[in-house]
Amino acid sequence: MFTKASVFFASILILLVSSVLTQTPARERDLLIRDVTVLDPASEPIRPFQASVLIRQGRIVFIGSKSGLKGANAARVIDGRGRYLIPGLIDSHTHLANVAGLNRGLAKRHSDLVREYRRQLPRSYLYFGYTTVIDVNVHSPEILEQIKEAPVRPEVLTCGQQVEVLNGFMMAETPPEERLNEFPRFLHDRFNPKAVLPIGLDPRGHTPAAVVRTVTEVQGGQCLKMAHENGFGGTEDVTCEMPSKEIVRKVALEAEKVGVPLMLHASSFESQKFALDTGVDIIAHGMWHWGDISEYLEVTELPADHRALLKRIADAGTGYQPTFRVIAGQRDVFVDDFLANPALPHVYPRRMLEWLSTEEGRWQERNIKKYAKGFFDGKSNAEIAAFMQLMVDKIGISAKVIADSDGFLLFGTDTPSSNAHTNPPGLNGFLEMQEWQKAGISLEALLKAATISNARAFGIESNVGSVRPGMRADLLLLRNDPLKDLSAYDSIDFVIKNGRAFERAAFSAAK
Repeated sequence: MFTKASVFFASILILLVSSVLTQTPARERDLLIRDVTVLDPASEPIRPFQASVLIRQGRIVFIGSKSGLKGANAARVIDGRGRYLIPGLIDSHTHLANVAGLNRGLAKRHSDLVREYRRQLPRSYLYFGYTTVIDVNVHSPEILEQIKEAPVRPEVLTCGQQVEVLNGFMMAETPPEERLNEFPRFLHDRFNPKAVLPIGLDPRGHTPAAVVRTVTEVQGGQCLKMAHENGFGGTEDVTCEMPSKEIVRKVALEAEKVGVPLMLHASSFESQKFALDTGVDIIAHGMWHWGDISEYLEVTELPADHRALLKRIADAGTGYQPTFRVIAGQRDVFVDDFLANPALPHVYPRRMLEWLSTEEGRWQERNIKKYAKGFFDGKSNAEIAAFMQLMVDKIGISAKVIADSDGFLLFGTDTPSSNAHTNPPGLNGFLEMQEWQKAGISLEALLKAATISNARAFGIESNVGSVRPGMRADLLLLRNDPLKDLSAYDSIDFVIKNGRAFERAAFSAAK
């Protein structure tokens, strides 16, 4: 356990090492950024300051005045005057094995489009400044390994395969004959009398301890994810088994033992109350269901009990990912000019963009209408988009309560939710930011959520999330100030990954 004294002496050691390093001869990959405005999200509050930043062997070794460099002669120098230096962004909710725009059946039919998409995928995240991404439910370890083989890519963390109780949320969506193959290490909820283990299975392999061990030791998970889904506001029937409070509490205890956070999919009032009661570390998704849609769709004032719950979540320090783009992305499926967004050619390969404009490529419209159980019958695309907007508004109202209560907001996008083409990798993060701003969340809170708060929530703050000596040099050099203008996140001059500076255009799909 770290004491204040040990942290203090560690800080002094870093500064002493930094001082020595600045006086050694320049090396091939040294990078010096002169006279830049530094924004360190780990400061409270964030106070911009002018400095020169020296990077050596992929780490920040010096931040200070030019006089403090004492003749350092880096191999590459970037003039930072009029620019802003911030940590690389972290998207803490992605699904890297899914293909935005193609479901599994279509992905098999169009394998050429999938290959081009996956080749571009890490570049698309870097184009919008995401130097770290967290995959919260890997169903294809091979694809994650392919991404890790890219010469330049974001750092990839994983929560392993989602922890499912027998016939739980995702397991129930798999054909019965395939469930045990798809989820061989499911969790046996012995507190649920309906959860009867199939004949021949050893219960010792399905305990909380065994499942947590599988995720962390076998799958390399640095977090865990479970789900509590109670019905999509009445638009879908609940056909899955819900985990008991007792079993989730036991998983939370096992996760705590090995030092990884437990995330819970929870998008309704009831589910987020369940999350608070079970002691999970992170709630995935905003509260877009305030009850049955038929009763709450037109309600714009947050019910008192919902507000009280959100304040309790904030007071508990539970991480909270609003993930606006889950619903906003579905809304945008019905926005006819979405594909005209001028940023899309930077993140989608040309042939994929062309295919998305075809009738086959518009499959998501039909899919959403199908599961909406008649809600959208006879409605135009504009009317459906307006319907969806009412739910997006509820996310904003709920997230604002967390923000105003000094809650632990975390930035994640759920890219690509439902494999929608309207959740484009990288760009979806900028679209998510726009929703945060519309909800009235401050730009400082947003910057912290996408950097240091995510880093702390997932235990990686010793490497990323701040701009300080000793940190890995995953940084962004911006033309605009992100504390004053949201467009700053689309004004990236350089993406610095492991100490190497790349012009943003190098990652464009149009290059």
